[in-house]
Amino acid sequence: MTAEHVAIAVLVFAAAFTQGSIGFGFGLVVMAALPTMLPLQVAVPFTAVYGACVAAIIFWRYRRHASAREMLPMLIGSVAGLPLGILALRDLDPEPCIRALGVFLIAFVLQAAWPRRTAAPEREAVARRWGVPAGFAAGLFSGAFAMGGPPVIAYATARRFSPATFKGVLQGYFMITTAILVGMLAYAGLLTSTVLEHNLHFAPMVPLGIWIGTRYGDRIPPVLFRRFVLGALLLLGLKYVVGL
Repeated sequence: MTAEHVAIAVLVFAAAFTQGSIGFGFGLVVMAALPTMLPLQVAVPFTAVYGACVAAIIFWRYRRHASAREMLPMLIGSVAGLPLGILALRDLDPEPCIRALGVFLIAFVLQAAWPRRTAAPEREAVARRWGVPAGFAAGLFSGAFAMGGPPVIAYATARRFSPATFKGVLQGYFMITTAILVGMLAYAGLLTSTVLEHNLHFAPMVPLGIWIGTRYGDRIPPVLFRRFVLGALLLLGLKYVVGL
């Protein structure tokens, strides 16, 4: 096993651990470094296959907390946005779009974390109908840039779900949309034997990372969990804006 193989194994484990503990982040962690080790045409389907598997495994754990009613608006939006994002992939310059997403995430975190007077009532959850535009934006970014998670993560955070519901709803959404993406990649001829060989080679890292992540993630108190999610969104926003 080469040093590159060890690095990929650690990366897959870290990504599975992250998604298992806070409910998202597999693709973002993997794609932050994997394109430096594998060609992009291999890295994207490699991540998509694992992403669908990771979401399905975690969804099964939190299936009792999932709600089709909560997932449906996001799925409706994504079904509309995903093909438009794929069509735009050839024509759009990704930099301004990604930086716009970063500005949105930073603004959302600042608004959600803005200190309130103690006498003020608890901020209410946003209406479910906002899941449609959040899903649409996620579909656009998934189709065009393979990074559709942040809009629906921000929406789910604004819905003020419990940690278990947050994970159940998002994993159900990710499971369905990533499976659609894998199908599209297979249809495009990008899901090659080379990709699947890489997936099989590093497969043991996925359940191990998920098991440890969910084991410790379930112990995080709801208030602290929300802070972790907002902190992760802020870091993502800064990354997208600065272009690190």
